[in-house]
Amino acid sequence: MRKLMVSAKRSVEGLFGQLSIQAKLILTYVLVILIPTIVFSSYLLGANYRGSITSIVNKNAYFLGTEKSSILNSMEGMERTAQLALADRDVLNYLLSNYEISAEELLNFNAGPYKNLQHMLYNNPNINNLRIFTDNKFAHEIWPIIFKENRIEDEEWVKQYYSQPESSWWTIYTGADNPLHTESRENSGKYTFVSLMQEIKYPLERHLGLLQINMKLEVFFSKIYGNLQDNSSQLIAIDRNSKVYYNKTSPFYDKIAPEEIKGEFNRKIRGDEGSFQFNYNGVPYLCVYTSLDRLDSHLMTVVSLESSYNDMHKTRMAIIGITLLLVIILSVITYKLLSVILKRLHLLRESMKKVRQGDFNVQIPHLGSDEVGELGSQFRQMLKKMNELIIVAVNKQAISQEAELNSLRNQIDAHFLYNTLENLKMMAEMEGQLVISDTLTSLGGMMRYNLHWTHHYVHLYEEIQHIQNYISIMNIRYSGRLDLRIDLAEQLQQQEILKMSLQPIVENALKYGMNASRLRKRSLVIEIFAYESDGFIHIVIRDNGAGIPSERLQEINDLLQRDSIAAGSSISGGSGYGIDGNRDGSVHEGNGIGLRNVNLRIRLHYGQGSGVRIASVEGEYTAVTITIPYLILSGGLAE
Repeated sequence: MRKLMVSAKRSVEGLFGQLSIQAKLILTYVLVILIPTIVFSSYLLGANYRGSITSIVNKNAYFLGTEKSSILNSMEGMERTAQLALADRDVLNYLLSNYEISAEELLNFNAGPYKNLQHMLYNNPNINNLRIFTDNKFAHEIWPIIFKENRIEDEEWVKQYYSQPESSWWTIYTGADNPLHTESRENSGKYTFVSLMQEIKYPLERHLGLLQINMKLEVFFSKIYGNLQDNSSQLIAIDRNSKVYYNKTSPFYDKIAPEEIKGEFNRKIRGDEGSFQFNYNGVPYLCVYTSLDRLDSHLMTVVSLESSYNDMHKTRMAIIGITLLLVIILSVITYKLLSVILKRLHLLRESMKKVRQGDFNVQIPHLGSDEVGELGSQFRQMLKKMNELIIVAVNKQAISQEAELNSLRNQIDAHFLYNTLENLKMMAEMEGQLVISDTLTSLGGMMRYNLHWTHHYVHLYEEIQHIQNYISIMNIRYSGRLDLRIDLAEQLQQQEILKMSLQPIVENALKYGMNASRLRKRSLVIEIFAYESDGFIHIVIRDNGAGIPSERLQEINDLLQRDSIAAGSSISGGSGYGIDGNRDGSVHEGNGIGLRNVNLRIRLHYGQGSGVRIASVEGEYTAVTITIPYLILSGGLAE
């Protein structure tokens, strides 16, 4: 994926680079206008849409609150009717009768308490039924209020009432309007009621019967079944059994089924009140809901946002169209203006083409005092300088030929030294002085390595051979107390490395490592090993010498990280490694290359991520790590 993105980026950069300056300026101008306009328009449209949604939510929440208040008023009216009916002692005494009631007593009850019950029913036109069901065999049925309890014992809503613990219970059910007898229930119409049921207990919690107050669903949810709602929104109710009550005649449900709304509601409901949005068949909808706790139901408005979304889409398209038209007009104007402005630049470009073809005597006219004029002036100065440099180059050619002759003479001198060393070596071997012979062999190898400086880079194994020759010679001085250990994988020996980048470090290890008091009678072990990690090779030169104090070590590592310090600067004094190859901090006269110079050379040639770092524990060891890219000598990345 990353390679694909890099490739796409390079393709875009390549395509953009092929455009003329005029085209680039026009494209930049278009982007500068178009992108902020689109972003700002999108933000305004989004804010406007969110504001519209908030307004719709608040409007429907207010409407929902109004309907909820109306429903709660209806419920309170039904509860007051139930309280008044149960507060009449004559009605309760009638239900408590334990003897056959005479006709006169029945007439008196009918003319008094029963008539009060009728007044309660008829004075509240919204209440459809006030019914008292009793199991007292001495209490007579009086239509339409007092009935025997066994007439409803098989009704589902009665079973649900007795299966729950509350004495006062609200429910929604569908049943007959006339419970007198089975034939009447079967022949009478079916209605859906919102019903309040309350068990009658008197005295001492004795069961006397069941009180029921009914209101037709169309009256209870008047706005659900009314015609006051528009075609873009509807009010629905969902009871405890997830049954949906809605206006079946509304065309609103031609686009979305109530069951779909119920499914979204069940998935997204959070708490007793709230709102949520969903999409169905590409149409966005907004739902605002609230709970009816006593009825254990929810009331909800469903609003189609299709018109709001279409209005916003039309506004967006209008803004985009106007913006594009404005961009086209401004682009044409910009093109004409840039043609005039860039005319002098085109003239300067033609002059540069002539110079590229070898005509260094081009006359550049005065192009003004602005940036283009300044560019023309600088180009004239450059042509003048180029002509001067051509003259200097011709002079240097003669000097170069003389330098080649001097180089040839140096090679002859070097061959004379090599031949002399070979003769001395043969004489030592003839005299049986093998140590002297081996030392002269190592010295000759070092001289060849130092004097033949034809390339900056060598193989790692060549640099290691040079180190081996150096240690072999130094072992004469230190009576064989130097132990050089090499651990390099075969594939790493072809690694490219700067010539003479390891010897200054090994020389430091020898010079300061042998100063350790604990090594006066023991060998100094110098280990060289390497490993590869993340495209870099890390070459480690480690010795068991004196080590470096922690403060001094921090100073050295900090200095190695600085790129702005001059190559000849140093840090002085103290025990441990000299930063430039000498203990006093000066550049070593013998090899001319210090530790910091090695670091600067590596950074100069290999760039970011390369360099030298030091790790040390005073009295135990010092390890210098050179980090360079893992490259083969031909200059390519190692496979």
